[in-house]
Amino acid sequence: MAKETVKVDNRLEEIKLEKSDKMKNKSKNNKNGNKKTTNKKENGNKQSYLSKVKAEMRQVTWPTKKQVFKYSFAAILMIALLAGFFIGMSALFDLLYALVQGWIG
Repeated sequence: MAKETVKVDNRLEEIKLEKSDKMKNKSKNNKNGNKKTTNKKENGNKQSYLSKVKAEMRQVTWPTKKQVFKYSFAAILMIALLAGFFIGMSALFDLLYALVQGWIG
């Protein structure tokens, strides 16, 4: 690779590396649509991917039945409390609306 130095405004030198001829030819072939793919390579990539997925799934920690019950109960309890809160607020505003309508008449 050839080095080329370029002067920059702030008086520092910037070094640019040129691509070798091999890389230039390779990029030209890819632009022209000369792509070579093999089934072995694709099949190997799939196996590699699946083996990595399998290894990753071994590291997953799954919750116990006790934890699932505890978190499910907490979620259902929170939903019930929030539903009660919003129903109560709605009833309160309905009552206040009815009182204001009675005063205005």
